Amino acid sequence: MQILPNRALDWPIAWAGVEEVARSEGCRLRAYRDITGVWTIGWGETEGVTEGMVWSRAEADLRLCARLGEFSRGVRARLTRAATANQLAAMVSLAYNIGLAAFGRSSVLAAHNRGDDLAAARAFGLWNKARVDGVLREVRGLTARRAREAALYLAAAPESLPPLDAVPEELAGGVIDMPEPEPESRLAASPIAQGGVASMVTGGLAAASSASGSVREISWGLGVDPLLILAAVAVVAGAVVLFWRNKQRRDGWA
Repeated sequence: MQILPNRALDWPIAWAGVEEVARSEGCRLRAYRDITGVWTIGWGETEGVTEGMVWSRAEADLRLCARLGEFSRGVRARLTRAATANQLAAMVSLAYNIGLAAFGRSSVLAAHNRGDDLAAARAFGLWNKARVDGVLREVRGLTARRAREAALYLAAAPESLPPLDAVPEELAGGVIDMPEPEPESRLAASPIAQGGVASMVTGGLAAASSASGSVREISWGLGVDPLLILAAVAVVAGAVVLFWRNKQRRDGWA
């Protein structure tokens, strides 16, 4: 069974969150380069780590406790709505993995602050991709971690995570290095959103061309130019696509 930090320490978040970070990061007491080449030690610590550094388990546990305290304060500072112990622990686990700056821009935080817990839980899943060998792809370990964090966010009891021995070893953390997740994709980069914008632009151009010549002799004697009708349909269709794509992201969908 995977080792865990010293539970007797004064942890700043619910133990279930500490357990999640521990199972995902793993603990190594000699400095090593992670999958991105960054020197790492202990429970995923990278700050101030250099080649040849060696820690004891006690040092690793104390550093994790202190760092989770920093991340807990950072997450709390960005909340405009109270969080349960489990919600805070889940968000701290996410922030520990992606950084406080990225967390501050995340759909998880936005949904939580507006009171939409289900959307916030779904939005954890937006952080499951990374660049592996230069290619952006979904990473199985990140997908599993995000699912556990989302479950913790919605959980009623602090100890609701499954026991470590119920988690497949390759997903328990500390077995394989997982790359740092890429930020949520911007809506502007969404092919669906781009299609909506293109539809609106096309409709606008068509309307502009149709409106030339004294508005096409007052739209053919109010018979109305068919091109204007098609342009209006294109603009409306594009606006509807953009509205629903934005709603999907607000609700935590990809």
